[in-house]
Amino acid sequence: MFCGKCGAENDGNSMFCKNCGAPLTQVRKAQGAKIVPKSDSFDGGNSAESSAAPIKLPKLSPKIIGAVFAAIAALLVIIAIAVNASMTININKYLKIKTEGVDGYGKASVEVDWDAIEEKYGTRLEFTKKGQSEYGGFAGLMKPVEGVIDAVDIKVDPTSKLSNGDEVKYTIKVNEELSECVNCKIKAKDGTYKVSGLAEVEKFDAFADVNLVYSGIAPNGHAELEYNGEELSSHNYRIENNNGLSNGDKVKVTIDEDFIDAYAEEHGKAPETLEKEYTVEGLSSFVAKISEITDEGLSSMKSQAEDVFKARAAQNYGEGEELKSLDYIGDYLLTAKGNSGNYNYLYLVYKAEIHNSYKTYDKVNEVYWYTAFRNLMTDGEGKLVVDTNSYDIPSHRVEIDSKVSSGWFGTKSWYYYGFASMNDLYKEVVTTKIDAYNHEDNINGDEAPTISDSEAKGEGNADYLLPNSDKELISEDDLEGFDAEKCKLARNEIYARHGRKFKDEELQSYFDAKEWYEGTIDPDDFNEESLSETEIKNKDTIVKYEEEKGFR
Repeated sequence: MFCGKCGAENDGNSMFCKNCGAPLTQVRKAQGAKIVPKSDSFDGGNSAESSAAPIKLPKLSPKIIGAVFAAIAALLVIIAIAVNASMTININKYLKIKTEGVDGYGKASVEVDWDAIEEKYGTRLEFTKKGQSEYGGFAGLMKPVEGVIDAVDIKVDPTSKLSNGDEVKYTIKVNEELSECVNCKIKAKDGTYKVSGLAEVEKFDAFADVNLVYSGIAPNGHAELEYNGEELSSHNYRIENNNGLSNGDKVKVTIDEDFIDAYAEEHGKAPETLEKEYTVEGLSSFVAKISEITDEGLSSMKSQAEDVFKARAAQNYGEGEELKSLDYIGDYLLTAKGNSGNYNYLYLVYKAEIHNSYKTYDKVNEVYWYTAFRNLMTDGEGKLVVDTNSYDIPSHRVEIDSKVSSGWFGTKSWYYYGFASMNDLYKEVVTTKIDAYNHEDNINGDEAPTISDSEAKGEGNADYLLPNSDKELISEDDLEGFDAEKCKLARNEIYARHGRKFKDEELQSYFDAKEWYEGTIDPDDFNEESLSETEIKNKDTIVKYEEEKGFR
């Protein structure tokens, strides 16, 4: 085929002239004819060839030319679509889910074969203008496939403690912003993977060689773990609550799961269970109830208490004094409410009958006595543990006045350590410690005190702090536990009974609230001589106590 414009010969399938680029028409060389190329100069007809008549080429219509250009455009679109289709990277085709380990402790991970992606697309991948802006100077140091890697984020759930048959879910997120940094499209789809091929794991009892050792005294016992096996070590176990223990408490021992994962993977075996509960036993404990005191232990304490009393009687009794009887009438058990210095006290209570004879005096006097043992415990086998050589006895004294003249100096009198009544002993043993200790009473019904805790403390008795301070002498023991404010009120209570008013507004307000109080005498008009000798001594006792405690 020849070009109608320049006459150059072209391939029969060409659409454009390879010489001048003009569109080609179906013009063929006639038999014995010659196509004369167009020229701007002629030889004036001297040439033999110039005498030949030129062949006229048909003109192409605009419709034909338009159709040709439309076909070309369509072809270019098809080519572009084909190129773009080949630059869509489907991540799922290169995704690999990997599981390893043993059944029950398998692990899952995900990989993308980026090498295969680079091999297929690497020569055609390049950074876009946005990619060059995003990575800046690093764009020249990076491969475009690294931009694709940055845009893809893959997660697997779960990744550990897998068993055969478990389903693993993977999610693929494509960062749209980063995906525009390279000249390709990134395609991805979430999916699931069923675990298989994990090796069977051998199970063993990880607690067969574990032993808990308990020490200390309940409720502050302590647990330690001993391990005598070969599979693991004591460091692989953890005791969740190993302090503040009492007999019967539950202690849980666990094994670190992260360690077991690695252990199972390395050795192909794992514990049947990762935790076990133990019951605390064998701890010594402080006695909390009288019922916990064994007969043998009580007998030992009674023997010591009676020996102590009789030894003192032998040392201190003089002529005319004889111990007629010493009878055990019960006990009080005090247990600490908080962190007191001693956890418990057991007061063994006795009634002693002492025969006294002096001239015309011949009587049997009764004295109530106690011997107290502290910090009683039971060992792990339920046996009572107590130091019977450590005990407390009364410092309070009972004075006996024979009313028999002893000469120029009055009447003959003597005293015994103890209490004149069970009420007095109860105040000393129980009431003064009521704020710090609970108490359990085990006293013979005939000898039980006739007052309650509140009565012993002065509560409910016309609302007095010291209900008998107007007629009975008090001791510093009666003030035990009083703070500065309470001492001040008790001291002025003596004056308030006589109707004295107070300049101190708080004192006046306090006594105005008492039903028994009738303030009738102004402070400046009050006469100290209106106080009895007993009241004056009681006031002085309170003042002395305040000075000793540093309250004044």
